Amino acid sequence: MKTIGVLTSGGDAPGMNACIAAIAQSAEARNLHVRGIFLGFSGLAEHNCIPVGGEIAGLARRGGSFLGTSRNETIQQAIKDEDYHHLFEACGIDGLIVLGGGGSLQALAEFAATGAPVIGIPCSIDNDISCTDYCIGFDSAVNRALRAIDEILDTAESLSDRVFLVETMGGNTGHIALATAYAAGADAVFIPEQPMPIERVSLRIRAKMDIGGTHGLVVLCEDQGTFEIQQKLEAAIGKKVRLTVLGHIQRGGNPTFLDRRFAREFGEAAVDLIASGQSSKMIAYSNEALHAVPLTVELAAAKPIDLIKYRTINRLV
Repeated sequence: MKTIGVLTSGGDAPGMNACIAAIAQSAEARNLHVRGIFLGFSGLAEHNCIPVGGEIAGLARRGGSFLGTSRNETIQQAIKDEDYHHLFEACGIDGLIVLGGGGSLQALAEFAATGAPVIGIPCSIDNDISCTDYCIGFDSAVNRALRAIDEILDTAESLSDRVFLVETMGGNTGHIALATAYAAGADAVFIPEQPMPIERVSLRIRAKMDIGGTHGLVVLCEDQGTFEIQQKLEAAIGKKVRLTVLGHIQRGGNPTFLDRRFAREFGEAAVDLIASGQSSKMIAYSNEALHAVPLTVELAAAKPIDLIKYRTINRLV
């Protein structure tokens, strides 16, 4: 192993740049070279890459991915069917580290089945990859949501008698919404995995406000019919329901300490693995330690939510 390739794939996540910088620094310490591949698997197929080294250390504090990323299932299928030796030779690399979410790691697992020496690093603000308790980007996304809610609650406590509905990202998984609602002390949370009756939430918030509560706070994951939920809550509670859609501010911005920490640890561990000749592994964090787990298509399977926190938020205990 002389030269390691690194690419970012799928949705970007705060901490990706920090992880790439850690990979470059760790590789240099081993007298290895690193080549950054632009625009995910598309760049691998098109041999679009550059050498990277310690000079990118300053990018570690920035969000996004300076290499760019992409979602292209056609390209991912195409490289699986191509001789990896040709792709690696054209890019000037001997092994590959991929930073991405469940779909990207599933594609990498299929690519690894061809014999390609690869290592995966879980990066997803949704924190929805099975076999790991943590994905790079999750803490930053939750902190963005919490900061927005803190500011919303300043006005909620000043001009009372309103309910605030905050929509997070997360796609078809509720990990961001759940973590945000728990930390913010929300009155309720709506997530795809556990449908919650609107009537039950409405009764509880109305009862709270009838005895002097200044406001209500509900957090929900996107793609659940947000506007319909807003209208139903307003009709059932009899109070104005103000909606805030956080959107992509959760993806952008500087990574938090936790994401910088895990980015560095995951990146260093990935270099250790691939430099020692190991392959078809993903770096995972569980039981407060790093592990190398098999890189399989099952990594894209649904990750269970924390039911205890869900029941606590929704007063189901």
